[in-house]
Amino acid sequence: MVDGLAAAEAGADAIGLNFVGGPRRIEPAVARDILRALPAMVMPVALVRVGPAGLSPELLELFAAYRVSHLQVYGWDQADETSVPQGATDGGLAGLIAAGFRVMPALTVKDMAFAERLAAWGAAPAERQPCAVVLDAYDPAREGGTGRRFEWEWVVRAREGGRVAWPPIFLAGGLHPGNVGRAIGVVRPYGVDVSSGVEIDGVPGRKDRAKMMAFVRNARAAANAF
Repeated sequence: MVDGLAAAEAGADAIGLNFVGGPRRIEPAVARDILRALPAMVMPVALVRVGPAGLSPELLELFAAYRVSHLQVYGWDQADETSVPQGATDGGLAGLIAAGFRVMPALTVKDMAFAERLAAWGAAPAERQPCAVVLDAYDPAREGGTGRRFEWEWVVRAREGGRVAWPPIFLAGGLHPGNVGRAIGVVRPYGVDVSSGVEIDGVPGRKDRAKMMAFVRNARAAANAF
């Protein structure tokens, strides 16, 4: 709860609630305490892993109680939607979108092939259309919070080729106060997503207040420059 409030005080527009895994994963009870204390103008985004059956009843109840509408989804690709028999389940991205959630798939980037997958999301039918896509660095061992970044110039090349138009992109992966300004200047994302880059050194999952304030300050300065 302390880290969530510190992020809000630093000027973050949104905070992430990690239900996926790793040292940053929290239990629903902890998330409930954070959501109760979170200022009204700071948007909570739930990081979730979604299978064909959809979200667990416990998470759905939590999200309904606190009006959590934005989901950053891991481990899901377009092919997963087509593998679910029509009418067999209300799960998957289509089910979440139909239920009113704003869905943002996390797309791992390890080469220029990411652009084709991003374009596929943009061309998806309305019932599977995400509101944004989070571009994160590829790591074979874990998803998110790796402290690694991909080549930002790949996004520039994809955009020049007309493959980055919709949906909007959020940039993640290896960002920190010292490089977020350059990242925004190169990639020109809709927003940026940071985790390990604003943590206390050697303490995964615990955020550093000064780093968060510097990150938000530098990100806003870069965004206002264009």
